[in-house]
Amino acid sequence: MQQELNQGQESVSIELKNVSKHYGTTRVLSPFSLTMDAGCRTVLLGPSGCGKTTLLRMIAGLETPDEGSQLLIGGKDVTNVPAEKRQIGFMFQSYALFPNMTVAENVAYGLTVRGESSDKIKETVDRMLELVNLEPFAQRPVQALSGGQRQRVALARALAIRPRVLLLDEPLTALDALLRHKVREELAVILKRLGITAVIVTHDQDEAMVLGDRIVVMQGGVIHQADTPQNVWNNPATDFVAGFVGNSNKLKGRLEGGMLDIDGGRIGLEALSPSSRERLKGISQADILAFVRPEAASVEVAGTEPGSEPALRVPVVVRDFHFMGSFIRISVELKSHMKLIKVNMSEVPAGIEAGVEAMMVIPAEELMVFVEDKKEQK
Repeated sequence: MQQELNQGQESVSIELKNVSKHYGTTRVLSPFSLTMDAGCRTVLLGPSGCGKTTLLRMIAGLETPDEGSQLLIGGKDVTNVPAEKRQIGFMFQSYALFPNMTVAENVAYGLTVRGESSDKIKETVDRMLELVNLEPFAQRPVQALSGGQRQRVALARALAIRPRVLLLDEPLTALDALLRHKVREELAVILKRLGITAVIVTHDQDEAMVLGDRIVVMQGGVIHQADTPQNVWNNPATDFVAGFVGNSNKLKGRLEGGMLDIDGGRIGLEALSPSSRERLKGISQADILAFVRPEAASVEVAGTEPGSEPALRVPVVVRDFHFMGSFIRISVELKSHMKLIKVNMSEVPAGIEAGVEAMMVIPAEELMVFVEDKKEQK
């Protein structure tokens, strides 16, 4: 099946050189260069308004980049090539299916517009429906389908024209939470099976991790990191990535004399992870930001004897508990400035209850420390 699907379909690279975008005086994308390898699934990840959909639409040819920008697909400059000549499949957030057509008619639409023969159209539609497991629904009106089924029809339609590149804009947003988990696994398998170059926009970190071979983290029109999911998670390039990916807690402190004072706790610089030490290399004093993921921290009764492993111990007050299924979320408040912090534990430790003073314990290697950039503070 994969061989059949890939006949005549070429995996191509996408190169963006010195690309930027303004609407009038408003900057939407700061100048950047980025290469997306042939056959790679690249996810554009970031909060609403970060510029990821604008970037996707520029690749599609639906938006024009600023003068001086250059976009190459398969090594050919397509900066000024209209959308319909770029051989790109686009799956919209709303799916944009034709409600008065059947499943098969929707999938066939692009081929019909191209003037393909009826035999070729039928062969392609049958193959696409087999790919997305919708063969029994070929003659069913799309209005009679579930959300997950409509998503698969939209995918089949985008693939039917044999695009060189497939673009997906928030492909799972219209689905409920339970269905999203199921469909994203199916989508990942289909895209991997096809080996097509795909660019996917999402604000959901779990989707990014499942769907992407490479993740481009964006914020405020700036690309903060373009890397593998593992490196984005384990080695965030900036404090924004550290805080955004993994929903990390942010702490503030000061580096001075080889020691870090962080919200009432102290830890030596030498105890930090190699990546954190590297970011602080050559700096004797500075305001710093420290990030920790909820599952990396723990809470214990104040006065408990510290363990042998180096850790930051921050004074807190326990405020609330939330059962989350596979873990308990403990909400604690920093004693230094009344900020709530999330800690995820498998169970509530003895002696920990609402209102008690406690210690939040963060193993030294779990701290992600950055020099605070005052220019980016609002």
